Amino acid sequence: MSACLDLYRKFLVEQESIESTVNAKEKSICFHTGFDSRFSRNRILFGAPGTGKSFTMNKERMELLGEENETDYERVTFHPDYSYANFVGTYKPVPCKDSDGKDAITYKYVPGPFMSVYVNALKNARTGSPKPFLLIIEEINRANVAAVFGDIFQLLDRDNDVSEYPIQASEDIKQYLASELGGNPEDYSKIRIPDNMFIWATMNSADQGVFPMDTAFKRRWDFTYLGINENEEKLVGKTVILGNGNTKQKVEWNKLRRAINNFLANEKINEDKQLGPYFISKNIVVPPNGEKIDRDKFIRTFKNKVIMYLFEDAAKQKRAKLFEGCSKNSNRYSEICREFEEKGIDIFNKDIQNEAEPEIIDRQPDEV
Repeated sequence: MSACLDLYRKFLVEQESIESTVNAKEKSICFHTGFDSRFSRNRILFGAPGTGKSFTMNKERMELLGEENETDYERVTFHPDYSYANFVGTYKPVPCKDSDGKDAITYKYVPGPFMSVYVNALKNARTGSPKPFLLIIEEINRANVAAVFGDIFQLLDRDNDVSEYPIQASEDIKQYLASELGGNPEDYSKIRIPDNMFIWATMNSADQGVFPMDTAFKRRWDFTYLGINENEEKLVGKTVILGNGNTKQKVEWNKLRRAINNFLANEKINEDKQLGPYFISKNIVVPPNGEKIDRDKFIRTFKNKVIMYLFEDAAKQKRAKLFEGCSKNSNRYSEICREFEEKGIDIFNKDIQNEAEPEIIDRQPDEV
């Protein structure tokens, strides 16, 4: 009987030890999961407008997380009024019920997209099956990144995919992490970004009114440049009929885009100001059936996007030369649009017209 009791006590001690180990693991904070990926943890895709930055980001997001995975990432778009409180989190008034069951207001820590992804990554890091979590930032340089990231900036410096230097968490962050991950707030006094958390962003340096990034911030990111002619394969051979005069023009959008870009390049206008393949939306310039682009949609979009962009931004100082085919006034946007409807690409510089290689189509009898 004594031997049986000793064995039972030993069993209880071993069970208690196992449970203690499991509980400790569940409450511990793990930054090194060993998750391996070909993708960089901090990366920025940048390039001229229309080069497919968001499209590429979304395609690689599915490769990283899985095609059907819509839960393990968050997407946010920066803007000039975006702040640290929006990005990381802050206390906000939230509705509640008081002790009498009446509507009331209380204050609660509300996490931003960074903190939401961060907590999910840390929860997963405690499991035996680490998986990636992704934060996508669109237009990262349209906000003051130094102010938005604050002390999180220090965590971007990663060694073996984990933050090399921890930061001291604020009291509200410690309280929030303890409520989400268990344990005491002091367990989270020093925090790092784990190796299963990815932060990807897009950037277009050509946009007006963007905030500059300092070298220290840029150094912590892997920059990937999307060239002006990347992803143009699906555009080849896609044409549209332009012009309303005695003759019409059959024009390939991609040839016209390249011709405009070559003109801009010859005028010493930087590549990040030029036109990417999808400066006009893909659903317009890559029609689902046949080769012809919808004429009305293209003309409307070309006036509202391409001509407006060239007139107001990329070729603002070169209007007369770019729109030399305009017979009325190349300094009036409305006149340029009106003449484009009538003359098609004949509004442009002769070099652009020649390089675009339009096919002249005689006016059909039923169009008279």
